[in-house]
Amino acid sequence: MIRGIYTASAGMLCETIRQDIIANNLANVDTSGFKTDMAVFKELPTMDIKRVNESNVYPPNPFRKSPTIGQLGTGSVLDEVYTNFAPGKMQHTGNSLDVAIDNKNAFFVVESANGDLKYSRDGILTLDADGFLTNMSGDYVMALSDGTNPADGGLIVNAEGERALELQRIQVAGDKVEIDTQGRVVVDGEGQFVLAAGVAADRKAFRKEGANKFTRAYGEVALSDTGFRPGYVEKPNVSVIEQMVKMIEVSRAYEANSKSVQAHDSLIDKAVNTVGASRR
Repeated sequence: MIRGIYTASAGMLCETIRQDIIANNLANVDTSGFKTDMAVFKELPTMDIKRVNESNVYPPNPFRKSPTIGQLGTGSVLDEVYTNFAPGKMQHTGNSLDVAIDNKNAFFVVESANGDLKYSRDGILTLDADGFLTNMSGDYVMALSDGTNPADGGLIVNAEGERALELQRIQVAGDKVEIDTQGRVVVDGEGQFVLAAGVAADRKAFRKEGANKFTRAYGEVALSDTGFRPGYVEKPNVSVIEQMVKMIEVSRAYEANSKSVQAHDSLIDKAVNTVGASRR
C-alpha cells in the first residue's frame, strides 16, 4: 500500500511539471518566435510481484523462489523538456525594422550585455538610445564583419564553444533604417551591415535559457546563408486550443492520482485501526 502512495504521488509531481510548462506556453502566445515546450517522462523501474505462502502449493524448498505473478509500476519521472522547433506563421507588420528568417533552422545571433552570444527567432527589432539595433530583450543584434560573405559558410562557434568568426554590433545613425531580403541593414539607402544568422547540425544543441533566447549547449554553430522577410515577424508556434486541452488532461490526471493517494491512505488506516486491532 505504501508503494501505491509513492507511485500516485510521483504521478502528481509529473502533472505539476506539465501544468507549469503548459502555463508558460500559453503565457507566450503573443511572443514573437517563441517555441512550444513539452514535458517528456520516463517510466521508473517496475517491481516483480511474487506469490507468498507457497508452502501450501509446493513442498518446502529453500532453493525454490516464489513464482512471479505480475509486475507493479512505480511511477514516472521527468526525462526532458522537448522544444518544438517547427516554424510559426509569418505575420506582416510593415515595420521597417521587423524581420523574419526564411530558414526554419536558423536563428538571429545576438549578444547579451555581458558579451555572451545567444540565439533567438525574435525579429521585432528596434534602435536603442545609442543607435544600436536590439531585440525586445535588449540584446544586441549581431552583424558580419566587413568583407564576410554568408554564402562562404564557416563557423560562428566551434565545437569547443569558442568564437570562430568575428561579429560586430550594429550601430547606425540616419533618418531611414530598414532591412532587405538579404539581411542587409540599409541606412538612408546605403547597405552598411549584414545580419548574422546561425544554424546547428542538431537543433537540440540550442537550449532555452529564458527571455525568449537560446544558448548553445554543445556542437558547432555555423553561419547560415538564409534569406529574410522584411516587414514580417514569426508568430509563436503555440496552439491555444491544444494547450487548453492538455491543461484539462493534466487536471483530470492530477485528480485521479490524488484520489489514489486518498484510497491508499484509507486502506492503511483500516489495516492499522481495524485489522490490527482485531488481532490484539
